[in-house]
Amino acid sequence: MQRTRAAVLTAARTLFLEHGYDATTMEDVATKAGLTKRTLYNNYGDKDSLFRQTVDDTVAFAESFAGGLDEEFGAGITKANLAARLEDLGMRLAVGIVRPEVIALRRLLIRASHEFPGLGRDYFARAPGRVLCALEQGFATLTRRRMLRAHDGEMAASQFAYLVAGVHLDYAVMTGDLPSRGVLETTARQGVITFLARYGPQR
Repeated sequence: MQRTRAAVLTAARTLFLEHGYDATTMEDVATKAGLTKRTLYNNYGDKDSLFRQTVDDTVAFAESFAGGLDEEFGAGITKANLAARLEDLGMRLAVGIVRPEVIALRRLLIRASHEFPGLGRDYFARAPGRVLCALEQGFATLTRRRMLRAHDGEMAASQFAYLVAGVHLDYAVMTGDLPSRGVLETTARQGVITFLARYGPQR
């Protein structure tokens, strides 16, 4: 059962991302997954349900990343290692956001916005929105501990996210072209330097 589900989701994700929602049929998915249409329909009642499940699988990565941030900000960060820890976080965030699966999904959600008008909002709330909330809470914790001066945590979180990855994310969504990991990491490091110049502790 688990193997069948994985095969279906892999096939569906590939077809949806390559051809879009409208041009993909349940028969296409069944064929690519090596299953009968009956087996596919027994597991997924219709194409809408299958599409939503492929989105959910991608969202799970962001939810897991955000959950890890709660623990990460809770302990282990000191004034001495603050810059290094934020730099590591920024690079992981950039690489996690600007990756083929995420870019393809965002482009697909834009194309499917007429069929699923609320799905984009749901995706934002559960993926980037969840990460931003975790950053906001983390920066608030560091501000209380006098390691940051981020009294507007929401603003600080959004600025951090854009500084480390925003320009590459925007470009990739618009063009489909992704930068190298090295470029992402360099941008993230420079973004953290700028972030700390604004929000770092006073000397």
